[in-house]
Amino acid sequence: MNPRRRSLLLAALLTPWLGMGPVSGADANAALLEQLRAGGLVIYWRHAITDRSRRDQDLSDMGRCEVQRVLSEAGKAQAHTVGEALAALDVPLGEIITSPFCRNVDSAQLAFGRYRIEEDLFNWPPAPAARKPELIEALRRMLSTPPMEPQRNTVLVGHNLNLRQAAGVRIEEGDMAVFRPVATGGFAHLGNLTARDLEALARQRRQ
Repeated sequence: MNPRRRSLLLAALLTPWLGMGPVSGADANAALLEQLRAGGLVIYWRHAITDRSRRDQDLSDMGRCEVQRVLSEAGKAQAHTVGEALAALDVPLGEIITSPFCRNVDSAQLAFGRYRIEEDLFNWPPAPAARKPELIEALRRMLSTPPMEPQRNTVLVGHNLNLRQAAGVRIEEGDMAVFRPVATGGFAHLGNLTARDLEALARQRRQ
């Protein structure tokens, strides 16, 4: 094919797309919100912002928050904001399932006022080596499990490295990744929402 014909063919193929810019982040967030409102999804929420001057020390008693990295004041406010934003946006929530770490339990309590603890959401890095593969498989099962009430969404309050290992998705503190369980097994990653995204969507709704 000579260069002129190649150029004409390329132009013909691209013509339908001309003038169509990329989908904006705001549009993608609005589309993801509509899917959340319909229910049937799994929200993986990384705990809110933590006090990085502290480290996890003795994890033999998970109720001892004084020897764990915990939420900062900004994190406590962020957890409140996330819960308020999801309520304002009419996102229906079913089960709230959290890791036993204090930062996760506190995030769930501040955001939703209810939760149940699931040991299979235990933070991956400090877990015993023999248990690490079990944690990843357990998280994959949870991401693949539809909510008990199809019109609602399950919330998993977990940790970043667990999600990276199980789904190849990375999120920052306070952010969430949204998944759709697949009928044939497994899950599809639909996208992520930051705490700021949720605030912006809620603000738009109030206007």
